[in-house]
Amino acid sequence: MSFGTLYSYIGNTRTTALLAVAKENNLDIKFIETNPHKGIPDSYLKFNPLGKIPTFVASDGKQDNADILHWMSFGNSEVLVPLSGWFAPLIGRAPYVKSQVAKSRAQTLKAVQVLEDHLLRRTFLVGERVTLADLFVASIIERAFEYVLDRKWREEHPNVTRWFETVHNVPCYAAIAGEAVFIEEAIKVADVKAGNT
Repeated sequence: MSFGTLYSYIGNTRTTALLAVAKENNLDIKFIETNPHKGIPDSYLKFNPLGKIPTFVASDGKQDNADILHWMSFGNSEVLVPLSGWFAPLIGRAPYVKSQVAKSRAQTLKAVQVLEDHLLRRTFLVGERVTLADLFVASIIERAFEYVLDRKWREEHPNVTRWFETVHNVPCYAAIAGEAVFIEEAIKVADVKAGNT
């Protein structure tokens, strides 16, 4: 019997962790390709009225864990949105507006500082072993390490760096996400203008 159904699409950053957990636990997950950019069927809206992805529907109904959901929500709302606003213009995927990039950078760094503080005496976000919260938030913050959280930043933020490397090296995550990329010096708008991204 299927453990449940996951609605999303391959390549969605919020889905990587979910697929990694399913792989690690040998869960039979029914995957239904659902991409908001290509249109959402009306039948999907009964599971998620806002039409957002990913959505998981367990075979026996939804189950949750407050701490795991807290960190997943934090990553999704407090890290992902400003992080995209910071690096997307720097790599040419969005218009560059200096004030907006600066605002997004400040919001991202403030949110990541919450993680840094939380991880001071913890290996993982929740409990003593990797959970969906770790996999989910790591998949969100991965692009930051690739583009903007450079060597200097990593040296100044050892807790988030250690945590990310630990989570990224969990076999089920690494099998889906591939090798981690760490930028030496954060990209700047000049790199985009020069075509060096």
